Amino acid sequence: MLRAIIASLLAVASAGALAQTNPTSTDQTRQEFNIAAQPLSQALREYAQQSGDQVVFYSEIGKGREAPALSGSYTRQEALQRLLENTGLKYRRVNAKTIAISTDAPARPEASMQRTSMAAPMRLAQATEPAPAPLPQTQEQGGGGEQAPADSLFGVEEVIVTGTAVAERTKFDSSVAISTFNAEDIAQQAPSSSADLISAVPGFWVESTAGTTQGNVFARGIIQDGGYRYVGLMEDGIPIYPVFELSFYNPDQFVRVDDTIERVEALRGGTAPIFTAGAVGGTVNFVTQTAKDSARGSVKLGFSDYGMYRGDVAWSAPLGDDWGIALGGYYRTSDGVRDPGYTADEGGQFRVKLDRSFDNGSIEFFGKYIDDRSLFVVPIPLTGDPSDPRGVNGADAGTYSLHSEDLARAGLPVTAAEVGLRGSNLEDGIHPQLATIGGKLNWQFNDTVSVTNLLRYTDGEVRFDGIFPGDPPETGAVFAADLGVAANYTVLSTGAPYAANQLVQNHGHWVVNKEFDAIQDDLRLNLNFDTHAVTFGLYVADYSMQDAWSLGNSILMDVSDQPRRLALPGVTDANGFTKYSTFNLLTDYDAMAYSLYAADEWQVTDALRFDFGVRYDTQDIEGTVRAGSQEVAPGVPTDLDGNPATTYDRGVSLIGANRSTVDEDFDNTGFSIGFNYEFTPRHGMFGHYTDSAKLPHFDDVRNGVLQKDQVTNIELGYKASLETLVVFATLFQTEFDNVPFQDILANGQTIVRRAETRTRGVELEGEFQPSDALGIRFSITQQDPTYEGFTGSAAGNTGNVIRRIPKTMARITPTYTFMDGAARAYFTYTYAGKRFANDENSIELPKYTKLDAGVMFDVGANWTFQVTGDNLTDEIGLTEGNPRTDVGSGGIGNIYMVRPLFGRSFMGSVTYRWP
Repeated sequence: MLRAIIASLLAVASAGALAQTNPTSTDQTRQEFNIAAQPLSQALREYAQQSGDQVVFYSEIGKGREAPALSGSYTRQEALQRLLENTGLKYRRVNAKTIAISTDAPARPEASMQRTSMAAPMRLAQATEPAPAPLPQTQEQGGGGEQAPADSLFGVEEVIVTGTAVAERTKFDSSVAISTFNAEDIAQQAPSSSADLISAVPGFWVESTAGTTQGNVFARGIIQDGGYRYVGLMEDGIPIYPVFELSFYNPDQFVRVDDTIERVEALRGGTAPIFTAGAVGGTVNFVTQTAKDSARGSVKLGFSDYGMYRGDVAWSAPLGDDWGIALGGYYRTSDGVRDPGYTADEGGQFRVKLDRSFDNGSIEFFGKYIDDRSLFVVPIPLTGDPSDPRGVNGADAGTYSLHSEDLARAGLPVTAAEVGLRGSNLEDGIHPQLATIGGKLNWQFNDTVSVTNLLRYTDGEVRFDGIFPGDPPETGAVFAADLGVAANYTVLSTGAPYAANQLVQNHGHWVVNKEFDAIQDDLRLNLNFDTHAVTFGLYVADYSMQDAWSLGNSILMDVSDQPRRLALPGVTDANGFTKYSTFNLLTDYDAMAYSLYAADEWQVTDALRFDFGVRYDTQDIEGTVRAGSQEVAPGVPTDLDGNPATTYDRGVSLIGANRSTVDEDFDNTGFSIGFNYEFTPRHGMFGHYTDSAKLPHFDDVRNGVLQKDQVTNIELGYKASLETLVVFATLFQTEFDNVPFQDILANGQTIVRRAETRTRGVELEGEFQPSDALGIRFSITQQDPTYEGFTGSAAGNTGNVIRRIPKTMARITPTYTFMDGAARAYFTYTYAGKRFANDENSIELPKYTKLDAGVMFDVGANWTFQVTGDNLTDEIGLTEGNPRTDVGSGGIGNIYMVRPLFGRSFMGSVTYRWP
């Protein structure tokens, strides 16, 4: 049905738009102008409205510059020359409808305009390149009272660089659903992680309660086992590593938010898989700072009520006439909201970018190093009605930690030595150490031909240490009886007895180490014709990964915040382990990927544009897999000490001589067809049909999952950009064809299920500005994520709601500006509808709401003070269940393992920026 609607609307749009004629006015036609003396950015906006030109420039160019009054009959050339007098700026006409404003220095090709992207009058497009930290609003307003910033409402006129074949496409012009966040948006949101920032994107359901990394992002109801499997995270247009998600690997381990991020662009569906391999759900592009026409920088110091201290620095400057440099990073230390009794998070990152401009292009070199460890926050035991849960034994559900110093002292059992991990430390948590370097070339050969090339090399490793929960707690008497031993418990650290009528829990210390490297190159040839912008691309990736796993390693512990280890004769060893490794693994993978893609953006008329894209991906994976076995022979379990009474080392995983090889090839051809039709300068519609696939990765091949994930995305949207209201409304449908998804259970076993899915929904986002002082941003998603067809033993789940994904989610953020623009107060109200923790829909996670708030004060031109509060009502919202035990579960018990929201917390920061 939705396909038929899009086809009909395409036909209507084509018929109506083809009847229009292209404008034929030239710079020499005289017309009346009436523009008052005012800041240059506003003057250029009025010029655009009165002339019908689209004017594109970096927002930094307009700051601090004034334009003279202009009244009378002028040609467009004369009017522009008069407005730019004594500003040090020049203009360049890209074509009949687009003007590019730049400094006297040659413009970088990515800033220069190749062709007009729309012919609607009254459009001023600012290619926003904000300062590393938000400038005081008084500067952005040109000094006037409580007025809205001169920047466009909801960023509709910002130039985007993600998912498009041209350089000058504005957000309003785009034929895809895209959300943007500039530096000020990011600073106001004060996200604790990359996933936390992405949670503001409609259509993306985000679980960000695992800590500062290891978030889960579900795009438009797409089923997955977690992570970013179908959403590509990139920095400056290219991923850190070619694969978005692997077991115990998430791209947000390496893509972090700090003050060197200038803006973030989140593309949902549409052209995402055309320009990025496997990004069938979307792409999120973190665009970092570049050097400006003058030196500038910022230093920010942050602190919190949970022992977090953080420093951010960002600085950029020109180096002579042609060179520029930008650098910065962060360092932080934190006890964490869920304090484990040791430093939960510690480390940072540093990046540098060096660029040079030429008459016909630019070249850029960049590098980043990250060494940062963070606590992996896991499900905790709660009790009571899930709609009003409470901590077990009176614990605070908002701060309870399943990690502790005592658990860290246990170390790892002898079976971890086989994979080289026995020396691993629980206190290290998720610990990435990574270096990435690369370069970017832009070269304009002539008005028709240009080339862009992105190159990145990455080398690093990540150690993943964490407590992974198993079954919910039970009394010591029941636990001992099940194992046939006397319930004679003692606390290991003190030797004190532990009553059998108290609760005990048995959870694993899992550790995984992943070493990897990759070299990627993305080459694009851009051809700019009169009505066509054509791109041909070649992407190549050569990458590898070596894994070492030790899963299981179960420890008996009491049920308390920061649990203590327990001893139980006949069950535990001297360190409290009830079972050593249940799954050991060593792997060594090499992969080679090639992609050819092409895109054409065809401007049929001033109002109508068609977008076409096609991509061919091929991938070859070779590797060696050494998986442990719990048997030395069929029916004969391993037994390290030969004593059947010591069950902790019996039936454990040993690799020994086990070895197998994998060698698989995959390919896919995907395509995308879209349109953008603006039937008035302020109203338009867009649509896309995309057929694409994600090819299997290393874990898939090891588990015998050799089928690509085939996805069809359809979207149809309406957009309006009015004086006080901007709205984007998008209907979408996402279909998966027999997609495989995998779960790792508490014992380390991996199970694979397959299902067809379909999600239909609507996304609504925008901003309403009822007064100069008040702006209200909103994001609402209503969807129906449904399993269409399960196969195998789980066929009875057909028709159920896709697990972990709500039907309704909403977010609203009012911001009030006062004190002549020097202060702003805001809050964010979030609504999450009910979800189901498993495919069987037997474990329901109730709906919840969350309230955050903050205030920012600009003191003079250099200082900003900010205070934010997270989860002000201390809501115990359940964000996810326990994936290791919920699969196939018949329901929820009196005590259950879930991951709730973090408890109420407060953060503050002081920022100094110069000049």
